[in-house]
Amino acid sequence: MSRKVSRRTLLASTGAAAALGCFPAPAIAQTTPIKIGLLTVKVGPLAQGGIQMEQGVLTFLKETNYTIAGRKVDFISADTGGAPAGAKNKAQEFGERDKVEINKGPQATIGR
Repeated sequence: MSRKVSRRTLLASTGAAAALGCFPAPAIAQTTPIKIGLLTVKVGPLAQGGIQMEQGVLTFLKETNYTIAGRKVDFISADTGGAPAGAKNKAQEFGERDKVEINKGPQATIGR
């Protein structure tokens, strides 16, 4: 004896199974500080804008008590000198040596 399954029943059962399988486990809160790096120009004709960018980030961090989303923030700033090659080296240092998780900076100084 064969049992007939309607399309609606089939879609409902497979949809429910797919929905249960695609939801990840709940996230566990991180306790380590998040590292944020800022690449900016601090020397030369563009220095004033770079210095003001750094001051703006520091002002924000002081207002939030160096905390973002409940995690403490370690802030690192580096001078690119306005040269794309220097910016690339600093970005690599941020990632490899300093283990920076968020790299911020003007796109004009980050070479491709």
